[in-house]
Amino acid sequence: MYIVGYVLKPHGIKGEVKINPVSPRLERFKYLNRIHIRKDSVKTYSIEHLRITGGFVYLKFHQINSRTDAEELRGCEVLINDSQLINLEEDEYFVHDLIGCVVKTEDGQTLGILTDIWQNSSNDVYVVRNKMGREILLPAIKDVLKSVEIENKKIIVHILDGLID
Repeated sequence: MYIVGYVLKPHGIKGEVKINPVSPRLERFKYLNRIHIRKDSVKTYSIEHLRITGGFVYLKFHQINSRTDAEELRGCEVLINDSQLINLEEDEYFVHDLIGCVVKTEDGQTLGILTDIWQNSSNDVYVVRNKMGREILLPAIKDVLKSVEIENKKIIVHILDGLID
């Protein structure tokens, strides 16, 4: 299963919840008829209706009919199955495929392992941890990312002047 968002809070009194999506392609939610919520365990919920407003997804589940019930989902992960993954465009990757990749410079120097991706409005930032435990932050922009080889778990980067001190 893959995380597509987090339940922020209940919305209204009839059981709707506000979701903070981790995908920039919010339209992906329109094609889902059920999702999974992980709290202590994973439970499947059927989507009654949804709407997308202001960068957030609002979901109403058939099984949740009150604000009190919706409150129980606060902070939970929103998950989908493999079969619900969307098709990606060229040069798009799933976060779960990138995490764990070895990051190397164009000249073959190993910088470390990609351990996290910070999603920002302007561009993502790749968090690379070297063997000494130091974090290196790399902007995920075309000038820096030269190649991504998911099948080899390898990312080649160009280090711009001043990017790493």
